[in-house]
Amino acid sequence: MIKKIAVIYGGKSPEHEVSCDSATSIINELRSAGHDVIPVYIARTGRWLVQEPDQAPAEKGTELFPSFAEECFLTSGGDKIKPDVLFPIIHGTTGEDGILQGVLEMTGLPYAGSGVAASAAGMNKVVSKQLARSAGINVLPHVILTVSDENYSEKISEAEKMGFPLFVKPVSQGSSVGITKVKRPEDIEQALKNAFRFDRTVMIEKGVDSAREMVCGVLGSTYDCRASMVGEVCVQGGHEFYDYEAKYLDDNGMKLVIPASIDKEHENYIKNAAVKIFRALGCNGFSRVDFFVDRKSGEIWFGEINTAPGFTSHSLYPSLWKKTGMPVKDVLEKLIEIAVDEKKAGKKLEIRR
Repeated sequence: MIKKIAVIYGGKSPEHEVSCDSATSIINELRSAGHDVIPVYIARTGRWLVQEPDQAPAEKGTELFPSFAEECFLTSGGDKIKPDVLFPIIHGTTGEDGILQGVLEMTGLPYAGSGVAASAAGMNKVVSKQLARSAGINVLPHVILTVSDENYSEKISEAEKMGFPLFVKPVSQGSSVGITKVKRPEDIEQALKNAFRFDRTVMIEKGVDSAREMVCGVLGSTYDCRASMVGEVCVQGGHEFYDYEAKYLDDNGMKLVIPASIDKEHENYIKNAAVKIFRALGCNGFSRVDFFVDRKSGEIWFGEINTAPGFTSHSLYPSLWKKTGMPVKDVLEKLIEIAVDEKKAGKKLEIRR
């Protein structure tokens, strides 16, 4: 059935450009399937703008405002736009952390992807690790620092006792923004300064030296989901790990190998763990779950979950499903179906006020 779908992209996140690239791929796929697509660009200033079909993202177009009372959008000219489904594809802060999802909930319209709580939990590396651990999945030890910590040096000393390498990370950022691999004690301070540029809470996590990085896609609802094939991200070009540059700035920064060269036992563990973590967070629609594997012992740890993974032509999530036998257009159709079904199921619930 042909649907009117509003694809929402851009935003104030550091991953603004990646979001626009993801949206281009999604819009093209949905249009080729015959859907009526409305490109909704959120500029860095926060303005919501309806873009022309072939317009590059720019602060031009008809301004759009959500109308919570009427469950639609209103243009600056007073016209009503009521999509059948909203498809947010803003990565990182303000788009993947529950903030945008809260706005979309207020519209009353179905939207693809996880809801407020799961999105917020997935973006927060500390919370997602706690939930993964509660589901029985191994996680790496870490130390947390905030901008207001008075025992700053004590926590650094505690982190050093975990042994090097260490990874210093903003707690609530995606796409490896602000992450530094630290091999020596004298480099921790600079890594912390870098991470605090992006967040007020920072994690120092025990690293696995030269770990293999495995990725697995999950598709479905909290109650009915399945995992894709497992892939391995092989970093190239002198990158220490799969950082922002390797992901988006270096065309030869990594090679994705699908299926990953691992035994059946490890493959099944990762697939089952990905589904367990997806359910533990209460995710919906799609997520990519990342794992670290020790090259010597084969031990596996949860890395992080991405509740709004990239959808560019070279992104990991659609590549995983393509190799699993599900092309991008089918994945998108499934996400739209899930969004509509979940909204219908939610409306059947009794709400007491």
